[in-house]
Amino acid sequence: MSEGPAEFYRSMFRLWNTMDSRLTPPPASPGESREEPAEEQADQSEAPPARAARQFLEALAGRFPPDQLPEPFRSGVPLVHHEYNSLASHERSAAFEHLHSLLNNSRISPELIQALHGAFFPEALHPDIPELRRRRQVKITRPVPDPLTSPVQEILFTSNVLLSPPREPADPADPETRRIIRRAAEAAEEPQLYWYDHPVPLGVPIENDEVLYGLCGLSEALRSEVTRGGAGAADTLRICLSVSVTHKGLHAQARPWLKARLAAASPGRLCGIEAYAFTEADTAALLDLLIPWLSNPGDEEPLRAAFGVDGEYGRHYSFLKALPALWSVLLDPRIKASFKIDLDQVFPQAALIEETGKSAFEHFTTPLWGALAADEGGRPVELGMIAGALVNEKDISRGLFTPDIPWPETPPAGENLIFFKQLPMALSTRAELTARYGAPGTPDGIHEALQRIHVTGGTNGIRLDALRRHRPFTPSFVGRAEDQAYLLSVLSPPDKPEKPEKPALRYLHASGLIMRHDKEAFAGSAVKAGKAGSYVGDLVRLFVFSAYARLLPGGPQAVKSQVDPFTGCFITPIPATLALLQLALHLRSPGPPGPEGRRANSELLTLSARRLEPWLSRPHRKQAEIQAALTAERRAWNAYYDALDTLEAALARNDPAARQTARRFGALIETCRVTE
Repeated sequence: MSEGPAEFYRSMFRLWNTMDSRLTPPPASPGESREEPAEEQADQSEAPPARAARQFLEALAGRFPPDQLPEPFRSGVPLVHHEYNSLASHERSAAFEHLHSLLNNSRISPELIQALHGAFFPEALHPDIPELRRRRQVKITRPVPDPLTSPVQEILFTSNVLLSPPREPADPADPETRRIIRRAAEAAEEPQLYWYDHPVPLGVPIENDEVLYGLCGLSEALRSEVTRGGAGAADTLRICLSVSVTHKGLHAQARPWLKARLAAASPGRLCGIEAYAFTEADTAALLDLLIPWLSNPGDEEPLRAAFGVDGEYGRHYSFLKALPALWSVLLDPRIKASFKIDLDQVFPQAALIEETGKSAFEHFTTPLWGALAADEGGRPVELGMIAGALVNEKDISRGLFTPDIPWPETPPAGENLIFFKQLPMALSTRAELTARYGAPGTPDGIHEALQRIHVTGGTNGIRLDALRRHRPFTPSFVGRAEDQAYLLSVLSPPDKPEKPEKPALRYLHASGLIMRHDKEAFAGSAVKAGKAGSYVGDLVRLFVFSAYARLLPGGPQAVKSQVDPFTGCFITPIPATLALLQLALHLRSPGPPGPEGRRANSELLTLSARRLEPWLSRPHRKQAEIQAALTAERRAWNAYYDALDTLEAALARNDPAARQTARRFGALIETCRVTE
């Protein structure tokens, strides 16, 4: 591009100066002097995080020494400059040229907002619900020949439990529970190993316990189904829980705590629920059973690294998808599918029946789940996965199909001028998640349907036959949006369609399969406590998804063309630029007043430094690590499903070793049970 990065960011600095009076005036022209240095002009009451953000913006413009910045900004300045220079040969360079031509005006206007988004966040341009829906439409070529008929028996439900040490003193009456909580509190003195958005602290009041809440809601939905006598009617529903912990010392306390907490539920609230909890030690024991069935002993090490529940979100997500296939082979061949829920969500059975004519479980019997279809380009797809939607508890009175993401009502400002995530998120929620078959401009749900790209962490499932054919997984380096990353592992480039005999695996949009999201209603404090982790997780997602897309068939542009606008907005040639500009503008924006706001920003800056620094200081090494991990984990999951095939064939011929493996599996599963 014609101008260098410092020159461009000097022009941007003039714009930021109009947005925030705390920013110092623009630099003097060459040869001119300034009356006082920037530090003396700055607000003397400025908190350290806000000051660091201001100095970073100055450093980008060449007016503050980068080596005096704290992390993550210190490592970020050269990388942001490098990303700007690398755009010279990129199609987005024209957008930056156009933006630069407008910046000297230094006035926020609709034209300037559009130019900012064109350069930094083109996914915000031209939102069009009908067009996105048209791109997602598929024509059904063959309904599935064996749809589910008894979903409660044919689906193994799954969910994830994230545990952290107690946050507040707790003194339950039961002595054993007191001992569990005391030992869990001691774990807080250890180094924290993993960070999650809003883990459940051991000892949380029973009315705020996400695990108990979700399982009780599932029991209530089951009782409603039995009373109704629907297709899902059965006396018992099984659910597998992955148990991930933030500190090593919680491993030994996790299952005893869950058993004690569930035992404390009011009589009848967990009626019909069989819950099984799997810690990292349990997943290692499961693999001990499977390792002898690997065709290549060299696959053991990568499989042990991939198969488990501790670590980033991607690891437990892939485990929850893979476990039901093993369960089906060794314990219960009736299982045809798995379905993941989040435990802050419940099936609102009365509303579902009233507005859709079907209960939650009856939605699973659709012949479209597993159907073959052709997408808008004529490419064959298999709708082997299924995805529903969410409605917020506070909105359900307005109707089941009320989007859970509000449409932006005011013009973007602050960091939203750089990364306006809410717009494509709201767009795809309306075009995909809450689309109602048979409504004007929407497929009929019989001969046409929608494939889904945007899915939520709960309310999605996969048929086991499709799972074992296509072998999707979320890499364990994915720490946020693990649900959306799952599809990327089987995404084929649009200009290189797969062979017709192997259609691409896709999600079916299950119109009306909607869960009520209740987190704000019963666990608002957990949501508040997790805000910093969620925010930084999205910053890290820019690096992870962009690096991952570079390794997929067709490259990042081909991947992005298929998963835009929402999933794709995290795939970008300028991840450091977007992450650090967002963070800086966020720290400069008005937040909670007083000590609370200063503490929140200090926590945010510290966490950002810890999680972003590896991506900023050694980006090439991180890309190499991502590539090595992806290769190893693809090999691991192929070995896993090959071993299942071998085991299944051995059981079919009544092999004694296979029968022994099945018996040991059943015994291990019983030790993981946490309900009576």
